Amino acid sequence: MKHGLFFLLACIVCSCTPKGDTITLVNPLNLEHPDAPVVIARDQLAEQAAGLLPLLIDKDGMVIPSQTDDLDGDGQWDELSFVYSLPANGKAEISLTWAEEGEMPSFVRRTNIRYGKMTSPGKVEELQSDWLAKENLPRGEGYPFQMDGIAWENDKVGFRHYFDGRDCRDVFGKRVTDMVLDTVGIKPDGCPGDTYHVLQEWGRDILSVATSFGPGGLAVQKGDSLIRLGVRAGVVNGNVDTARFHIISEGPVRSLFNLEHIGWDVDGEKVNVQQTVTIWAGSYAYENKMTTSPLPAGCAMVTGLVRNNNHQPLVEKTWQNQHRGMVGMVTHDKQSYNKEYYMGLALLLPEEQVVELYDIPEKGKGIDYTWCVRMKPDSQGEYNYKVYGTWELNDPRFADRAYFLGLIDQDGDRMINPVQVAVNIRK
Repeated sequence: MKHGLFFLLACIVCSCTPKGDTITLVNPLNLEHPDAPVVIARDQLAEQAAGLLPLLIDKDGMVIPSQTDDLDGDGQWDELSFVYSLPANGKAEISLTWAEEGEMPSFVRRTNIRYGKMTSPGKVEELQSDWLAKENLPRGEGYPFQMDGIAWENDKVGFRHYFDGRDCRDVFGKRVTDMVLDTVGIKPDGCPGDTYHVLQEWGRDILSVATSFGPGGLAVQKGDSLIRLGVRAGVVNGNVDTARFHIISEGPVRSLFNLEHIGWDVDGEKVNVQQTVTIWAGSYAYENKMTTSPLPAGCAMVTGLVRNNNHQPLVEKTWQNQHRGMVGMVTHDKQSYNKEYYMGLALLLPEEQVVELYDIPEKGKGIDYTWCVRMKPDSQGEYNYKVYGTWELNDPRFADRAYFLGLIDQDGDRMINPVQVAVNIRK
C-alpha cells in the first residue's frame, strides 16, 4: 500500500475511534536500536468492540507494521507485536487506534516459516503441523522432507531444524531480503532434493555442521558423556518416542513455532522437551525458549555452537548492569563448507542460566567439534537463549572479525538494557 493510502487509512480510523491512547517507547542506551522488538499483552490495552484490531500510527501519520498473535490457540489474539527503530537515547510516542479486520493494511512480510513435506510423489505441500515416531525414520528413496524439516527466515538470515530424527540445526545464508525458503529444496520433478548447497542468487546452505548438533541444538550432560537429542545421519530408529511440530504464528514482524519431543531416551530414562522458536524481522538471530520434564539425577541440559571449521580463538563475553547479566559465546572464521566464506556465530543467554562453558575440539563424546554451555533453568523453570548466524555475502563487513564482535557487543548491551514500553490508555 502506498504511503498516501496509509495516511488516509490512519485519518479515517483516527476520526472514528477514541483519541489519546498511545504507546511510548524509550531507548535507555546511548546506542541506536534498529528494529527493536516490542510485545504488548492484550490485557494491557483498553477493551474494544469484538472484531477490532490495534492499528499503530507514528508521529508522521504513517502506519507501523504490526501483528496480533493467538498463542494458546483459543481463537482470540493474546499479544500485539511490532518492531520500531529508535536512535540513541531516543523516545517515540505511537498512537494506538482500532480498526475492523478488513480495514487493516497488508504489510510487507519480513519473517517466514516453511515446513514442506512430500504427500504424494512429486507433490510437496506446506503443513502447519506434523509429528514423527522414532521407528523407521525417513531415509533414502522417497525421503519426504523439504530442507530436512522446519526452516525459518527473516530479511537477514535463515535457519532450519532437521525434523527427520537428527534434530540438529543449521544456517541458510541469504543475499536478498525477500522470503525465499518456500521454494528451496524442491527439484524440478517436484520432489524434495538438495538444491541449496550451491551458491544461488538468494544464497545457500553455508554452515558445516558435521557431527555436532549445530547452532543451538540440544544434549544432556551426564557425567563426562553427552547424550544428544536426536541421532546421527543414517540411523533409522530415533531416540525420541514422538516429535511434534506446530506453527503458532507467521507474520510481517515475527514468526513462532512449537517443537515438542516426548520420550527422549536419556540413558534409559525418558525426558520431555518443549521449545518455542521465534524469529524477528531485522535480526541475525533466532530466540529459543525451552522447558523440560525433570531430568535424571546428575544430568544437565546443554546447548552450544558448532566449531567444526573454526580455528580462531573462541570468545566469551559478559554484559552486566544492576538488573541482569548476559553471557555470550562467539566464533568467527571461515566456518562454511570447504572454508569458503567467513561466518560469525554467537549464542547469548542469561548469566543465571550458565553453569559452565567448555569446548569439545574433536571427536569422542557423542557430539563432536562443539563449544558447549551446561545450563540450569531460571526461577520459572525455563531456559532461554538466542542464536546468531552471519555471512560475508549477506554483508561484506561480516568478513571482518572485529566488526562481527562489535555487533554482538552492541546486541548484548541492548538485551540487558531493552527498550522501555509504556501503554497509556485514556480513561
